[in-house]
Amino acid sequence: MRKGWLLEEALELRRRHQGVIGVESKILVRDRSVLSLVYTPGVAAPCLEIAKDPALSYVYTCRGNTVGIVTDGSAVYQQGTVGPEAALPVMEGKAILLKTFAGVNGIPVCLKDQDLEGMVKTISLLTPTFGAFCLEDMASPLCFALEDRLRGVLGLPLFLNHAHGAGVVVLAGLQNALKLVGKSLPEVSIVLAGAGAAGIGTARLLLKAGAKRLVLADRAGALFDGRLQRMNDVKAEIARLTNVEGRRGTLADLLQGADVFIGLSAGELVTADMIRTMAKDPIIFALAVPNPEILPEEIEATGVKVIATSLTNGPNQLDIVLAFPGILRGLLDVQATMVTEGMLLSAAAALAGLVPDEGLRPDMIIPQALDLRVAPTLAAAVAKAAFLEGVAGRKVDPEEVAERLFRYLYQGPSSLVPPCAKKPASMEEEAIDLHRRYQGKLEVKPKLPIRDQKLLGLLYLPPGIARPVQEIMADPERVFDLTVKGNLVAVVSDGTAVLGLGDIGPLGAMPVMEGKAVLFKTFGGVEAFPICVGTKDPNEIVEVVKAISPVFGGINLEDISAPRCFVIEERLKRELDIPIFHDDQHGTAVVTLGGLVNALKLTGRRFEDVKVVINGAGASGVAVAKILLSMGVQDLILCDTKGVIYQGRKEGMNPAKEEMAKITNPRMVKGSLAEALKGANVFIGLSVAGAVTKEMVRSMAKDPIIFAMANPIPEIYPDEAKAAGAAIVATGRSDFPNQINNSLGFPGIFRGALDVRAREINQEMKVAAGLAIASLVSDRELSPGYIIPEMMDFREPVAVAVAVAKAAVETGVARRPLTPEEVEARARRIIYEGLPC
Repeated sequence: MRKGWLLEEALELRRRHQGVIGVESKILVRDRSVLSLVYTPGVAAPCLEIAKDPALSYVYTCRGNTVGIVTDGSAVYQQGTVGPEAALPVMEGKAILLKTFAGVNGIPVCLKDQDLEGMVKTISLLTPTFGAFCLEDMASPLCFALEDRLRGVLGLPLFLNHAHGAGVVVLAGLQNALKLVGKSLPEVSIVLAGAGAAGIGTARLLLKAGAKRLVLADRAGALFDGRLQRMNDVKAEIARLTNVEGRRGTLADLLQGADVFIGLSAGELVTADMIRTMAKDPIIFALAVPNPEILPEEIEATGVKVIATSLTNGPNQLDIVLAFPGILRGLLDVQATMVTEGMLLSAAAALAGLVPDEGLRPDMIIPQALDLRVAPTLAAAVAKAAFLEGVAGRKVDPEEVAERLFRYLYQGPSSLVPPCAKKPASMEEEAIDLHRRYQGKLEVKPKLPIRDQKLLGLLYLPPGIARPVQEIMADPERVFDLTVKGNLVAVVSDGTAVLGLGDIGPLGAMPVMEGKAVLFKTFGGVEAFPICVGTKDPNEIVEVVKAISPVFGGINLEDISAPRCFVIEERLKRELDIPIFHDDQHGTAVVTLGGLVNALKLTGRRFEDVKVVINGAGASGVAVAKILLSMGVQDLILCDTKGVIYQGRKEGMNPAKEEMAKITNPRMVKGSLAEALKGANVFIGLSVAGAVTKEMVRSMAKDPIIFAMANPIPEIYPDEAKAAGAAIVATGRSDFPNQINNSLGFPGIFRGALDVRAREINQEMKVAAGLAIASLVSDRELSPGYIIPEMMDFREPVAVAVAVAKAAVETGVARRPLTPEEVEARARRIIYEGLPC
């Protein structure tokens, strides 16, 4: 094979699969009954339980098994600051390692244009989504400043992988290496090259473990108390605690007579001659990535026996993959509130102990990366330390933590799912039982599972992981090809307008957002993940979404109350160049349009001639009104809890309602909903249960059309509306005919928008989607009980995707102008076959 072929093949695999992580539903949606449990109406039950007891968010959602992998891309291997987009392949790799070795879901959170204060705010506001945070590839001293600001404030553990993880692995390896050469930690002279996050974190842990003669060096030479050149607060602190002999000079000077060299710096920093000046039987840990400070063969030529690097093909691979999966598993399982030094010391001791004294050899001081004993052992050690230090939020036997992870690793995730309740008494109980048994509905799955050491190094560790980083740095648009960004949507909510449940908060909203993500994947082949934010402030929500936007190809705003949702959407549309779609507004409008096109056709009416009344002037009501006006409706009335909206009304108005008052209600009708419905042809309900009576329906024009879409209980039940004379009735529920549900819209809309890399979802794309939905019901099939496709009709998202993509190309918002035939082929391949695009 030609040189470099495997690296090229690894890059091609990333392109073919659009990154290496996928977001999947743990529960297969095979029919409408399952759909009613994972989404509306059944999903309301776990939402309400969490709203009453927020701790249940760890039980009923994936939060309890999900880590936010946070970076700003400021210290990615030896490439320095690469930015959040170029750092995304590395964060995806970390997510795969977490899943493979610990069964933990890792979601990349690559932060854009944020200073310390911005990062503190963003991470704090993301706590409803995650059970822990892992800081990755973030430069020192910023990462330590973040740790100082957030420690004890988040209420969740914040793990600094390159500081804590490196410290654990180095300490474990060193403890075993010292046994081989007959030396002890307090007595040996240690030179540590590198005073970044990994170097500082490792130095702190070595000191805690008992190291006495430790000197750090950076590009300016030895760190010592009082040094002024190239210093910062963190370096100054570690300088005061180390170098007790006050040594000065270069790395070469420091290595003379030293027992141990630990390299956490840059490649080709050390020479064989420098090693020859060290004490007898020196220990060399050359751990810089992707290129070590000195190559293993050069070290061996000096006669050194105990050598370690971070290379997958080198002896004694000391990589943080040995530490962070097991540590985070332990932190999550006991719901720890913080990371402590005691946990790190326990993890290091446990890792070292996996190589028994009788098994120690110069080339075997640490377990191999693929050793499946490692993560369970570290998880149990961390869990035990958390209990002893009083930072565990949940009491679990550490042995049980290890046993569960062993079962996962050897038997798969299904081994952890408890049996279902024998006979749930109701849909609500069945939904709660399902959410409890599966701990939510979502999981991160590797698109390219780790099969062996070769694949590990090609895709997830150096040297292979550096290649996609370089590609995206050279051409930022490649991030859509080589990472999950090209097919990933954030489902963003603050939990202020969840279904018909109202303001139940971001934790209570999580089951709905997970359900939304399940629908994205099931019907559109789109990877989606909930981002529930702990604020109601529109400006803060905008800033959080902007900060995390490098990871996502689109943003779906969900269950955010009006009028704040309008402000948030408009700002994000102006300030980001990816599709922003508030589903409560536009998804509802699109699907309503699709149903109404066919209802009007069936009753022989035109948009221009009908009188329409919409009850509910929130996000969805306003959007439905706007799309119907764009279709030619001229007589449209909006109502809210105060009655008819009209120009000059004072009570209960806001800017959105005042705008709509100017373009609706041309007859200046006033009064209640009952007054507005007299003589109307169409009622569209986006309000509350029981808002419409039989008498109101009887007061409408002959053969009225009733869309009663309040969830989970409609404004009027279908049998009541028909008994009062309704010709056609639709609801938002899956257990009645003609379900007007947003899931007929957003999966296909985002499928089409993502495939052509649209910069926005404009009105033309929304109308095209609505008309595509209507077109799937033929004239022969059209009937009062069938005006809109079934949710399980997989032709529908394909048709919507094609129509939306075509409109995007025609209106000039597509970055990649695919033909309708190309979009259809991609959509069919992804949705029908589940194959990479």
